[in-house]
Amino acid sequence: SHAIEANLHKIPHLKEFYLYFNDDYILGSPVFIEDFFIDGRCPVIYGDDRLTANTNLTLNIHKKAMLNTNALLNGLLSKANARTNDSDRRFLPHAPHPLRKSIVEQVWVSKFADTQREQSSHRFRDMNDVHPTYFVSRFLIEQSNACVEQRRMKSGCPLDGQDFCNQVLTNNYSKVTEYFDGLRLRSRMPKFLSINDRTTTNYTYQDIIHWEFQRFLKEMFPQK
Repeated sequence: SHAIEANLHKIPHLKEFYLYFNDDYILGSPVFIEDFFIDGRCPVIYGDDRLTANTNLTLNIHKKAMLNTNALLNGLLSKANARTNDSDRRFLPHAPHPLRKSIVEQVWVSKFADTQREQSSHRFRDMNDVHPTYFVSRFLIEQSNACVEQRRMKSGCPLDGQDFCNQVLTNNYSKVTEYFDGLRLRSRMPKFLSINDRTTTNYTYQDIIHWEFQRFLKEMFPQK
């Protein structure tokens, strides 16, 4: 939940430089420190090809939270700078999120303690939430003096995507098998692979889709 995500910096003995992954993430190929931190200290912020300012809000808490975050960030900027940043704020996809504990604490403890306290009271995601990881990432870019590098990734799972593949499994068995077969044909697996299951229990082929997913994982990653 967003409440948990807004409190990760309180984990005992958490280091200054740390990585946060969504729970549907797989490392498909070898990764290196430069994929996350340039020179071992500058976080790499991954955004995709969608602008948050153009996001459809309909019943999507994830997207709405980013726009709520933009509103808070705009309060720290002049109107001119707010317009500029709206044109560059990219949708935060499921991706590796390199973060700095000191920046996270600056956001939640020093500047937005009331927001953090309110959000922490939400048992489930709420349409009034801010997006914690997006908030810290954009604060790093727009407000902090810390070094940071922005990298762009394409949404979805493009054939030419060597490093990223974010896929949602839906109630469409043929598309699911096409997706897994396409991954099998690649010369190497993407470094960062996100597979999100949104099949429904009343779908006839849900069990078969889950079996296909398990078969793919056993083929591609035989060693646990």
